[in-house]
Amino acid sequence: MKLLPILAAALVLAAPVSLLAQHSHKPGTAAHPHQAAGETHAHKSPHGGIVRTAGKYHVELVPQAGQVLVYLLDANENVLPPNRATGTAMLLSTAGKTTTVKLTPTGDHFVATVPAGTTLRTAIVSLKANGSSLSARFEKLDAAPKASKTTAAAYACPMNCEGSASTKPGSCPKCGMDLVKKS
Repeated sequence: MKLLPILAAALVLAAPVSLLAQHSHKPGTAAHPHQAAGETHAHKSPHGGIVRTAGKYHVELVPQAGQVLVYLLDANENVLPPNRATGTAMLLSTAGKTTTVKLTPTGDHFVATVPAGTTLRTAIVSLKANGSSLSARFEKLDAAPKASKTTAAAYACPMNCEGSASTKPGSCPKCGMDLVKKS
């Protein structure tokens, strides 16, 4: 019976290490093994939007007045060119109306026009890229702050370190953790 407490302690100590190992973004490490499509967690938001996991990729949605921008990102949150991808976005308004719009490749991202007078509540982005079908769901868009080029997002350390507040993503000057967007 003395072995049971030792085994339990070893499992507790090993759990955080194994979780970190499973979620590595460093090149040359194990694949990006997410359990659920659309999962959200401490991802960088290169364009000030909302990032969700979609298979081995990430999708960033940036809602703007009259349109949504969609960026396809690799496992390290680097933008992938949309030239070999196609997609649609199903948009649900706060009035309960659903509209499906085509995503048009423009530069390094996709653009979709939001019908006039529509306040978005949910967007489901479906992409076909590099032989893979990807899907990401973005909810509570009507509660999210509106993204724009003139509005800077506020970032802070998840450990609430003093002096960590920033207008852009980065790392905490005190503890080194990635800054996260304040809600």
